[in-house]
Amino acid sequence: MELTDRIMRIIYVEGAGLLASDSFGRVHLLDDDLNVIRSSPRVPSGRPLYGLTVAGGWVIGKDRMGAVLRWSLDTLDLVNRLDPATVCDPSTLIEGEEPSPVSARGIGVWNGRVYVTSGYHHQMLVLDLETFEVLDIIPNLCGSSPMEWASTDHPTRHAISDKEGNLRFGSFDTLEFPDHVKLDEGNIHRVRYDARHERFWCTQDFGEGESADIANGVVVVSMSGEKEGEVLFARDDVEFVIFSPEYDRAYSGGFDGELHIFDNSERELRIERTVTGFPHQLSDITIAPNGEVFVLCQDGEIVKLAPDGTFLRGLGFRRQAVWDIQFSLEDPAVLYCATDSGVAVAEVREGAAGPALHITADHVSGHGFTRRVAPVAGGWIGITRDGHVFRQASDGAVAWKRTLPSLLHTVSVSPDGARALVATNAGAYELDARTGEELGVLGIEGLPVWGCTHTPAGDRVIGTRNGVLAVFPPGSDQPSWRLDQGEYPKRMWYQDGLLYYAGEGGVKEIEIGSGVRRRWYELLSNTCENATVADGLVCASSYGMQVAAYSYEGDEFLGFMEDLPDYPKALTTIRDSQGRPHLLVGCRTGLLSLYRLDKPAEEGTFAKLQDRWLPRHPARYTISTEPR
Repeated sequence: MELTDRIMRIIYVEGAGLLASDSFGRVHLLDDDLNVIRSSPRVPSGRPLYGLTVAGGWVIGKDRMGAVLRWSLDTLDLVNRLDPATVCDPSTLIEGEEPSPVSARGIGVWNGRVYVTSGYHHQMLVLDLETFEVLDIIPNLCGSSPMEWASTDHPTRHAISDKEGNLRFGSFDTLEFPDHVKLDEGNIHRVRYDARHERFWCTQDFGEGESADIANGVVVVSMSGEKEGEVLFARDDVEFVIFSPEYDRAYSGGFDGELHIFDNSERELRIERTVTGFPHQLSDITIAPNGEVFVLCQDGEIVKLAPDGTFLRGLGFRRQAVWDIQFSLEDPAVLYCATDSGVAVAEVREGAAGPALHITADHVSGHGFTRRVAPVAGGWIGITRDGHVFRQASDGAVAWKRTLPSLLHTVSVSPDGARALVATNAGAYELDARTGEELGVLGIEGLPVWGCTHTPAGDRVIGTRNGVLAVFPPGSDQPSWRLDQGEYPKRMWYQDGLLYYAGEGGVKEIEIGSGVRRRWYELLSNTCENATVADGLVCASSYGMQVAAYSYEGDEFLGFMEDLPDYPKALTTIRDSQGRPHLLVGCRTGLLSLYRLDKPAEEGTFAKLQDRWLPRHPARYTISTEPR
């Protein structure tokens, strides 16, 4: 039996095996060799399961819209499902309020009761574990922010965290959590009790204070709620922390794609080794009673390690994603798609029903996933997750390839096609586009650079993780203009004389030399991943698995899609033979979806025309460990 849908969460259950939830609302049981033992039935309108826990012979899950489900651990038969729209206290809802999507993981189980925030984030359900009866509906213990984690490892000192960086201590016996400490500007994904040293370890997404949006990692908090120490090893979200069975080691990692193994035999915080070479960002971890470690990658691959980080085996999950879509310079009907396995080439052809997509090539690189592509004469320049920059022709021939010494984020090519600019955690590297030779490095105060683009005049524009935008004239390493707008970019591009930015805070239109002119962000539940602007319409995607449409003039909200099968990553506008715009969306699962944009706004704007899936391939990777 083969897993076909991307795994979202993993838990090792002693006496049973490795339990996993997927992007279509199912749960699966695997043995220690990563073979599938059994799977639950498909759930009608199944959605990604972010929350997952096991208690009393039951598997309990929460999906992205707030539905709460229960399966039998023995059989994985689905026994209960509570609907997020109707299982609520209607007296506290505003008129017309509907459940909101969220990737909250928090499910607390204590003394035969289950505590979980519902589809309405300001409410919390109290359930009987054995009957799944709704015993009470109470105000969310975390206020308006969904509960992100619940730690009941200590018998009397419980801890809960939320998606706004708050950690609270108290007890599920009394439902009072009076002790509060602020640890982050974003999610605290995990809170773990350290039984060896009687303290709590917490993850950070953004960091806090002077380190916010610059460096983050794990923070250790004493039993009384005082910050004891921290290790800021990350430049992106930290997704997990967990202890070995004897609490002599701790493991932590996240979107930087590295697993850090801490020596916890003494109280001092010390990383003893770092494990690298994973095929993707890291999203979850669990540990077997014998100390073996199972690491979940964001693409669905599961990697089994020995306690010291030595590679033992991989799942071999066949995965795919579309990260970026760019037009060929020679033919506007030809598209270059950056994928999990390399670069795919698609062609837009006109059919009786309108434009249709045809895949003409699928170039598998053998490297980490291709994160971005930028078109050049005869092909493209791409960057990969494992640090490679390469120039490739449309027939697949590689002209040059080199590595850069830090995590790569985006790439842009100058208007004359002579230079490539690569945004990395170590600055923006400028390369000769014909040879790959390094020409220089641009930076701002040593900050990680997450976005870059060029103006038509050849100015280089870079954006840092903490939201600084700077413009560098050709040939100069000193900025001619700087804007501290305070929110990090995921994509940047120059269009019609203006700079566009997609990232934290939505989509922004920026006039260089002046500042932000317009912004679109209404109803986006998470960071904006990408956007496209055409014909008076702005379309934006988010990490909330959403695509939204807005009017360019007046910023009016026009349409929304929330029930997507997985994260939308790539957006672009293509046109039919009459010049009418269509939205092309590239998603995880390798899905390319084409939408007409001619539905009335009251009907949602988007009209699905076609779905096309790219071939899926297993990841190729080599795990290595480095002592610290």
